[in-house]
Amino acid sequence: MPRKKTNDEIPDIQNTIDGFPKKYIPKVGSRNIVVPMEIIRKDGSINPTKAIISMYTDLTPEVKGTNMSRYRILVEEVLANKTHRIDEVMDLLLDECQTRLKSQNAYIKIKFDYFLVKEAPVSKVKSHMDYKGSFEGRLVNGEKKFYLHANVLYASLCPCSKEISDYGAHNQQSYGDVTVELSDIKNRDNLYWFEDLILAVEDSCSAPIVNALKRVDEAYQTELMYENPVFVEDMVRKVGEVLDKDLDGRIKDYLVVVNHYESIHSSTAVSVINAGRDLR
Repeated sequence: MPRKKTNDEIPDIQNTIDGFPKKYIPKVGSRNIVVPMEIIRKDGSINPTKAIISMYTDLTPEVKGTNMSRYRILVEEVLANKTHRIDEVMDLLLDECQTRLKSQNAYIKIKFDYFLVKEAPVSKVKSHMDYKGSFEGRLVNGEKKFYLHANVLYASLCPCSKEISDYGAHNQQSYGDVTVELSDIKNRDNLYWFEDLILAVEDSCSAPIVNALKRVDEAYQTELMYENPVFVEDMVRKVGEVLDKDLDGRIKDYLVVVNHYESIHSSTAVSVINAGRDLR
């Protein structure tokens, strides 16, 4: 049976001071840290989720290496002793990177699934919709920055196909990836919610996705798409217009990427727009 050793009995290789190139490393850390977490919805209810965390700090030239276990331990300590709320966890982890890991530059990304209950447009039957999202925190020269990202599935109908055809038009499954830099994560009255990102996309597209539809709902969705055709260029501009209303208010910056998975081509149509600032 192995003998249990103390720290004083074993060498700490990462604290070696010689025998390695003295170069600065901007990011070193751990990814795929999977833990339970909670997200507060806009209506005040709780979305329990599986969180997948990537956590990095920088490393100064005179330090050989970092202790990889520290990243996981910091996450577990915050969850065990303080909170499971994603916004509070992020803020505390950035503090810990600065105080305990002595880093002025850190990067944390938390991926999550976000569930909302949606109603069919006519029958009002309810079903769950699963959105993919992420929350990022960055410590840049000691200053905190926070970013919220949503991947929103929607339906798009081709304006050109509608215009040139005697009847019908091709449509496709599409995705909008929207990232915003948040102005505030603590004041609920000034918070840009995950639901706001979803609506920015779904209110701009040909038709939103609803998972449970009866025949009357399918007829409605089909005609809704036909009445609201959009190219990828239309989508990014419309979403950008929505985000512009909160620019320098609830958000500081934004990036929008849309993908239309063509139903009559093997290629994918893509368009990108931003606020003309740091997010590109």
